[in-house]
Amino acid sequence: MKAAIVYASMSGNTEEVAELIAKACSEMQVEPTMIFADDVTTYQLVPYDIVYFGSYTWGDGQLPDEMRDCLKIVLKESPHAIPQAAVFGTGDKMFVKYCRAVDEMAYHLAKFGVPLAGELLKIEQSPRNRPHAVKEWTRRTLLQLQQEGAEQHGTTTKNQTA
Repeated sequence: MKAAIVYASMSGNTEEVAELIAKACSEMQVEPTMIFADDVTTYQLVPYDIVYFGSYTWGDGQLPDEMRDCLKIVLKESPHAIPQAAVFGTGDKMFVKYCRAVDEMAYHLAKFGVPLAGELLKIEQSPRNRPHAVKEWTRRTLLQLQQEGAEQHGTTTKNQTA
């Protein structure tokens, strides 16, 4: 399996989360590729089984322009669907609209029919004090993806009653 980690980061906090996700993917034998939101092109995300989208929240709860432009390219200009996505972000709880960019990314992805793996991951400022939470979240999203893939191919490992 292959995972793309598309992110926008200003202070480096969201980039740190992206790096932790990449590390967790590697530990689960999933090949990660980190991509800055500004660098995403129309067909670039086609070979990936899951795309992680991550951003900081800007100003009064806005999604930064670079991630907004990235989503526009990926969702409106690309003829290829994203098979699965997961959404993460960083923010500061002192603001009323804490990590609102995460909610906005999830909204746009869902609006275009992109299935979301797992819950939304919101990290208070830096992930340095919670790397285990990022790793566990990544593990859950990948396990969900693997389970859904197994069920689609009839190779589920659920207990069967004869």
